Amino acid sequence: MPPAPLYLIAVIKPDMAQAEAVAERLRIMRDATREEPGNVLMELVVGEDPDTWLMLEKFTSREAWEEHMTLPHVTEGNVYLADKLREPTELRLYSEK
Repeated sequence: MPPAPLYLIAVIKPDMAQAEAVAERLRIMRDATREEPGNVLMELVVGEDPDTWLMLEKFTSREAWEEHMTLPHVTEGNVYLADKLREPTELRLYSEK
């Protein structure tokens, strides 16, 4: 039986005074993640509240996501973003029903 895919919503609340820098770094992280073999989907979106952004993600497995979290574009990106967010990113993990 193949591993179950993992779905993730990252709720991102940037310091809007630094929104352009945050968006640029998130785009860099997104583009690098799309090259990972375990990534299926990675999209940065904004809804009705322009101060809250979502990163919609799908990985082939939880293990693929855990590996993703150790890669330099993620670890270095998260360090860069740490003081440019109004609060820490909220991660919501989901599996198929």
